[in-house]
Amino acid sequence: MKAFTVMWRTIKALYEDLLLWVWLSVLWWLGVFLVLPAGPATAGIHNAANRVANYKRVESAFFWEGARATIGKSWLLLGINMLLIGGVAMNIRFYGTSPASWAQIVSIVWVWVLLIILMAGQYFFPLLWQQDEMSVKLILRNAFILALRHPLYTFFMLLFQILLLVVSFVTVLPIFLLTPAAVVLAMNFSLVGLLQELDLAPEPPPGA
Repeated sequence: MKAFTVMWRTIKALYEDLLLWVWLSVLWWLGVFLVLPAGPATAGIHNAANRVANYKRVESAFFWEGARATIGKSWLLLGINMLLIGGVAMNIRFYGTSPASWAQIVSIVWVWVLLIILMAGQYFFPLLWQQDEMSVKLILRNAFILALRHPLYTFFMLLFQILLLVVSFVTVLPIFLLTPAAVVLAMNFSLVGLLQELDLAPEPPPGA
């Protein structure tokens, strides 16, 4: 199954450049803790991960290059993602706490909406670097189209990312050292793997 192949490529890429991904994860955490660089830091680590997913050379310089090149777009994309998730989560809580039976049905609908947003959201930042045009509107459109047209694959890859988070919380230390890089690599390999199936991205080299 394609999803399992992509999962293996993610783990292999993480292992082969372990020190680099530890360093980029630390940089990402610093960006998040400082708040203002959070968007560019997210774009930067995705730039590095997208290069790996496309079997290109990668080094820490691509983190800084990606962060500098997308300051406005990265924050816009991150903000939209957070607003979508936060807004839907509030609706789930509002209707879910209501005793009315109709409200419970509405809350279930919103849960499905949240799932679709999370599925599409894994493609947001990878598409920033995969597309020829850095258009936020185009990114959102393509992300939701891919998620809705390929729901099973997208869902499996989302579960894989959740599994990485669970393993990180259980082991504690990798939360800071590897979790951001592991999840970001999974997102980018997920997108590229899907595009390869659609003949929209080149196949990996032999042995990859």
